[in-house]
Amino acid sequence: MLKLAISANIKMMKKIFKNNWPLFIILILAAVFFVLTSSFNYLTQTDDYIKWTSPDESANYFFARRFSEGLDIAHFDEAAIIGDNMVMPRSFRSDFGWLKPVSFLGIILLYGSLGSIFGSAVIPFLTPLFAAFGIIIFYLLISKIFSRKIGVISAFLLAFFPVYIYYTVRSMFHNVLFVVLVLTAAYFLVLAAKQKKKKKIQRTEKEENKEEEVKEKKPRFFTFKLKPEEWLKLLYSFLAGLFLGLGIITRTSELVWLAPALFLAWIFYFKRYNFTKIILILGGIFLAIIPNLYYNQLLYSSPLYGGYNEMNQSIDDISQAGSGIVKSVVKGQNIGVYVKSIYHNIFYFGFNRNQSLEMAQHYILEMFPWLSLLFLLGTILIFGSLLRKWRFKYLVYFSLFLLISTILIFYYGSWIFNDNPNPNHYTIGNSYTRYWLPIYLMMIPIVALFITRFSKALQHFFKGELKVLGKRVAQAFIISMLIFFSAWGLNFVLFGSEEGLIHLYYNNLREKQYVEEIFNLTEREAVIITKYYDKFIFPERRVIVGSLPNAEILKASQKLINYYPVYYYNFYLNAADIAYLNEHKLPAYNLQLELTKRISHDFALYRFSKIEILPETEADF
Repeated sequence: MLKLAISANIKMMKKIFKNNWPLFIILILAAVFFVLTSSFNYLTQTDDYIKWTSPDESANYFFARRFSEGLDIAHFDEAAIIGDNMVMPRSFRSDFGWLKPVSFLGIILLYGSLGSIFGSAVIPFLTPLFAAFGIIIFYLLISKIFSRKIGVISAFLLAFFPVYIYYTVRSMFHNVLFVVLVLTAAYFLVLAAKQKKKKKIQRTEKEENKEEEVKEKKPRFFTFKLKPEEWLKLLYSFLAGLFLGLGIITRTSELVWLAPALFLAWIFYFKRYNFTKIILILGGIFLAIIPNLYYNQLLYSSPLYGGYNEMNQSIDDISQAGSGIVKSVVKGQNIGVYVKSIYHNIFYFGFNRNQSLEMAQHYILEMFPWLSLLFLLGTILIFGSLLRKWRFKYLVYFSLFLLISTILIFYYGSWIFNDNPNPNHYTIGNSYTRYWLPIYLMMIPIVALFITRFSKALQHFFKGELKVLGKRVAQAFIISMLIFFSAWGLNFVLFGSEEGLIHLYYNNLREKQYVEEIFNLTEREAVIITKYYDKFIFPERRVIVGSLPNAEILKASQKLINYYPVYYYNFYLNAADIAYLNEHKLPAYNLQLELTKRISHDFALYRFSKIEILPETEADF
């Protein structure tokens, strides 16, 4: 009996694996992805040294950790008041001594909540975990939209895509988390809209009349007498809204393209979303954003405000313009002024068509030529096949891709980012790549479709007794393409530029040595003026961001030095430069600068001292 039971279990497991082998492979791929991407932070950080290479990451981690430990998100520092609200790192704002995030609160609330459950030590590894989950969701979503084979290939391409890896490793950025949350919402939206294929069954006239009577008796919007699959669709609708809401609070600015994309998708599939589903989706969104509204009110005095003052002003202007449009339409007046106001607030940093197209060329076509080429070939294949057989889903997919890409390219492409010190270097660390991650992700399934179609075309060359060989050739082509993209992606993200992960790894270790030496040379309560190292020095030391000579910084330093040691850490100054500052710039503030230690070839630490001004006497005349 035992042998029979074991044999039956083995057969059942074999059957399960045979039917779901792609999912098992994707699960292994996701697990390996998590381990490898997590290893960067594991190897570069220790319990007493958790630092980030971006001010945004540093701020997100600081506030998420505070939240996980049960502290207020805002941090009060009296030195900020004394120092004219200048004592703070980048990506912070100071409101009367209260240091607050200049960011969207989603990642802080979500990671902080998970950190409160599992411990704050998990926070640096949460983005790799979500990104690994994103690979699984991407497979499931693309399998639903296209096919399981395209889903498997797409998941592999995503797992080795350089931008996805890079911003997973740089785990306190919002972008990968946002994309995963939106992918999850999209998956549940597809499940909620999925229609079961109806089998054509011949019914008698009596049966049809009876069915019509039952339909008439059903409530229009909602009934408790639902089939299990209908209950599931309602659950999927709520979950879609919940994940959409989490995505919105993670990067609220992305509503500029997310809202139009959702509206366009609804236009295509409005028949599949009844009133009940819409209410559940909106309910899920509202439930997810309630904590964000609450903390916005606490931190910024309005549930709709955030850390960006410019965005807050834009919200006010758009709100006023919206009400102005309504009043003008009612009165029959011109609405041109209000439309212009909305336009200028959406494109707050301007609209630059030529620059946008140039950046798209650098960060899409030139940076990822193979992705762009195969996407183009896949697009040609799809539109060619549409001439023979119409498929509505392709129209929807490319309509959404065109809408999203156009908005993202012209919205973010009009901005000027200087993440790389050399503006002529177009590298993976520049913000365009993370802002355009949705574009890359929507290109990947079309590339996978091309690989699939091309492999089938190869297989057709082999007929008769060579059919088996043709199948092996097709499989070899797919595997070779995956190996090529994997090798190319890993090489790109590890060694592709001065911002590759290998270079970043050694830079982080070197910076750690410098920062530890700074800590050894300064007091715990010290204030350090620095232009680049605030992300490494804070919160162990207070910081002012800037360089000398700067009148506002010197004025603040004049006040601070009465209460705290004040240092300056920046490029090394020779004796002549220090003499110039001490003789011409600093005496007006009763300050003097002296070298503490040269930390590296380029940077040095200096300390301010206070000059006592003696009163004039008759002997001085």
